[in-house]
Amino acid sequence: MLSIIPIDSYAQDVLLKGRVTDADSDEPLPGVNVIIQNTSQGTTTNFEGEFTLAVASGESLVISYIGYQDQVVAITTQTKLDIKLSVDVEALDEVVVIGYGTQKKKEITGAVGSVKSEDILKVPTSDLGESLQGQIAGVDVQASSGRPGAEANIQIRGVVSAKSAGGPLYIVDGIPFQGNPNIAPEQIKSIDVLKDGAAASVYGTRAAGGVILITTKRGEEGKLSVDFSAYAGVQNITSNTPLNNHQEQLYVDHNRIESEGGMQNLYLFNPKAGYNNSDYVGDVQNNNAVMQSYNLGVSGGSKNLKFNVSTNYFNQDGVLINSGFERFTTRMNGEYTQGKFKAFASVGITDEKREREPWGLYELAIAQKPWVPALDQNTPVGGNGLVVETEQVENFGYLATQLSNENNTDVMATNLALSLEYEIVKGLKYKASFGRNTYSSENVFFQPQLLIYREDGSLAAGASQMESRMTINNFLSNSTTFENILSYNKKFGKHSLGLTAVYSFEEYNNETRTVMTEGLLDNQTKVLSAGSVAFLPQQYISTNTLVGKMFRAQYNYDNRYLVSLSVRNDGSSNFSKENRYGTFYGASAGWNVSEESFFQNSVLNSFMTGLKVRASFGEVGNQNISPYSFMPRIESGVDYTFGVGQNERLATGAVFRRYVNPDLKWETTISRNIGVDLAFFNDRLTVSYDYYNNNKEDMLLDQTIPPSFGTSVTEPAGGNATPYTSILVNAGNMVNKGHEIAIGYKHIHENGFQWGVNYTFSSNVNEVTDLNGVEGFAFRGGIPVQTRAGFQDHTTFLKKGYPAGAFFLLENQGVIKTEEQLKAYNESLPGVQAEMGDMMYRDVNGDGVIDDNDRVYAGSGQAKFNMGMGLNASYKGFDLFVQMYYSHGAMIYNGANLYSYGMGRHKDMQYAWSPANPDSNIAAVRSNSEHPNTRSSSDFFLEDGSYLRIRNITLGYTLPKRLFNNKVNQLRFYVTAQNPFTITGYKGYDPEVGGDGLYMRGVDQGSYPITRRFLGGVKFNF
Repeated sequence: MLSIIPIDSYAQDVLLKGRVTDADSDEPLPGVNVIIQNTSQGTTTNFEGEFTLAVASGESLVISYIGYQDQVVAITTQTKLDIKLSVDVEALDEVVVIGYGTQKKKEITGAVGSVKSEDILKVPTSDLGESLQGQIAGVDVQASSGRPGAEANIQIRGVVSAKSAGGPLYIVDGIPFQGNPNIAPEQIKSIDVLKDGAAASVYGTRAAGGVILITTKRGEEGKLSVDFSAYAGVQNITSNTPLNNHQEQLYVDHNRIESEGGMQNLYLFNPKAGYNNSDYVGDVQNNNAVMQSYNLGVSGGSKNLKFNVSTNYFNQDGVLINSGFERFTTRMNGEYTQGKFKAFASVGITDEKREREPWGLYELAIAQKPWVPALDQNTPVGGNGLVVETEQVENFGYLATQLSNENNTDVMATNLALSLEYEIVKGLKYKASFGRNTYSSENVFFQPQLLIYREDGSLAAGASQMESRMTINNFLSNSTTFENILSYNKKFGKHSLGLTAVYSFEEYNNETRTVMTEGLLDNQTKVLSAGSVAFLPQQYISTNTLVGKMFRAQYNYDNRYLVSLSVRNDGSSNFSKENRYGTFYGASAGWNVSEESFFQNSVLNSFMTGLKVRASFGEVGNQNISPYSFMPRIESGVDYTFGVGQNERLATGAVFRRYVNPDLKWETTISRNIGVDLAFFNDRLTVSYDYYNNNKEDMLLDQTIPPSFGTSVTEPAGGNATPYTSILVNAGNMVNKGHEIAIGYKHIHENGFQWGVNYTFSSNVNEVTDLNGVEGFAFRGGIPVQTRAGFQDHTTFLKKGYPAGAFFLLENQGVIKTEEQLKAYNESLPGVQAEMGDMMYRDVNGDGVIDDNDRVYAGSGQAKFNMGMGLNASYKGFDLFVQMYYSHGAMIYNGANLYSYGMGRHKDMQYAWSPANPDSNIAAVRSNSEHPNTRSSSDFFLEDGSYLRIRNITLGYTLPKRLFNNKVNQLRFYVTAQNPFTITGYKGYDPEVGGDGLYMRGVDQGSYPITRRFLGGVKFNF
């Protein structure tokens, strides 16, 4: 409601005075924007709600205030205005997307978080996961790698399963996806996250990791809008492993060789070594790599027809050589409404190209001593050979052959969403949805022939790639979704009732193909037909189908009492007929205390505008296992000899090669949640708090079987279970429990300065409570070195009573510095022959042997808590955004330091123990990199991974519309610094180590560093 009382009249150009108050309470409203329409000229009200502004007759004022309806007032002869603003009910009743529908925010009873387009786009990235970090409480986002195009690990309220970290279910415009849909952030309108079991239970089968609902951008009625945005910038590496230069390395090697009774002979085998001081780590880096993005969108429509077309191009060069990511994506949306009929269609097409850096690149570069000639200093021979002047020809050959490899992947993905809706009678609607997603990738891995020769001309076969080889891997998948949705919504008096029934069918088809050839005619003939040796092609095809039935009832009495009940029954072809179906229940309730008369008549109502309490219970399932895991299968690859003597021949056969468990059933998560939502000062300050407890039961795990079972496949290096050495069982329970806090504040000052802050806090405690009765180490992982994985110890394990993927390591007791220590240590461990300068380890169980039984809990790669904070400010066209993120309590295993210590390349090795430095706390350098001094089972390389990061600083300026005669809606320029500062005690590349989210979380292999980025951009709309 707007009431205007003219009080005195003068000439056309007047100094207008006015007062703005609340229409209901008549209280003055400070900080209200009073702007002359179609200009940037204006003012804001003071604490008494008053303002003064020079206005010409015939102009109009736009009066706007957060939480109230905007008003436009035409000025004729008035000199004073008395304006009363009414609360914007629609703004207070923000609509949030939930499963199979929408709901007003004040009606939500579950734990749901939301992020809008403007917040998503504040982080320049190709991955939507990265844009969510720190923005929603309970949503833990960690970079899996700094590799271009890499997807972040997203965990909603902790680890999903002990078999794999798992991830959320993605729903795009109502259609489920297998994994991250990799949609350009510029094409997203909003992201809503269902965090608790009650909210996610409507998706039953795959919602154990939470649900991320993505709504793509739509057209708006009545206007044609053209958007163009672009940004470009550079990326650089902020830290490295400190390595010795030429002189330092000579000193380290001298100490090592002397302690082993040898003699330095470097110049004997390499007289020219003194002329080199190479830096191979620097050589494999591509610092200041370019990153750029361009987006063009057109949208508009009429009352009945709306459309949106968006095209995005993204290109990112890697900060390591031979790596990069390029994506071109187009999405088209259309909505048609005619009477009771409504139709929606969305089509997305994505074309990607990925180039992956050579395997183990950093480690192989670290291994090169400074006197090895730089890459461009070696003499080429015959177009496919190199003469290398170094005694470390094998080490160099490993790196050179990897650098010559080409590893490229092309991806084509399409997704189609179509829905038809008809209102049968008032409130009763039927909706049919169809979805089709396709994904096709082709990886071409080419290993050219590269012959490495020693300086004397002899061939170093062990350092060479003797024959060229080409491998082509294809992965093809498609999914089809049909959903029938019947909904009924009815209001009668103060009662509101919503009923939803769903029947859905989903089919997923996957196919992998591998073909390989060797001995190509030439390094330039990169086609399969040029090979002289063919390998047996491999092909695997699988199909997974899901059938679901869901019913939900929602009840609302007078916006005070809210109840939601749901049940879903799912069937999955991943389980046998006897265990195929699972039923999952959800229930939640809410009480809007602020809608009660006793609250509105209390003193609380003077400053508190909202108070809601919530509670929920829900069950969700997990069927994330390979198809056909419950049934025996015949597999090839087993040889058998027929005949005897000279008639004996070898034939390839097919047999049952693995044991299976026909009694496999659903893994279930039981979720409990309580929460409270508060709002103060007309919603300027909002606070939400949630406590949750999620119990996971009947976890799907690989249980190792003894060799006597007869599965003849040898266990691979590393000791992990394979399908042939284990059997899949429901064995074990796990719990995630924690607290979440979200706080938001927004303020407008009298001078027009606006600012706001958003804060999130998340704390999750994970514990494995049962592993089918196993009390010791049940599963292992976390190899911290890539290139020597077969010789390394595991660092992370599953063990009852501890977090999943926790570190269990040998506790070091320092360096042996005296003869007395050496004697005592060797006597306590009869099988150990330690020397002066070696590392000592605690014999925990006192059995005189240092082995896995002496490992102790050393922490987890999961943070104890995370915090995020974003600050927004704007003033007269300028805008500023600052985002910070803090992670506390995660431990990180510094694999890069482990490797560089073992190779004797780290700068710390200058200060290692030696007869000349007998008081050092750094163990002596040894020739064997797997020496106990540098075994990965040691806790010496475990560090605190807590960090505070300034994730984003963006400063922008929007040009006034009057410069373009109001024909341009927005022209904004901005500069961004992403990850400019990180405060941490961690000594590795970067403390954000997501890995695979479970066994590799917190294990830093030094594989691909997170980068700092500096960008500039423009946004244009008319």
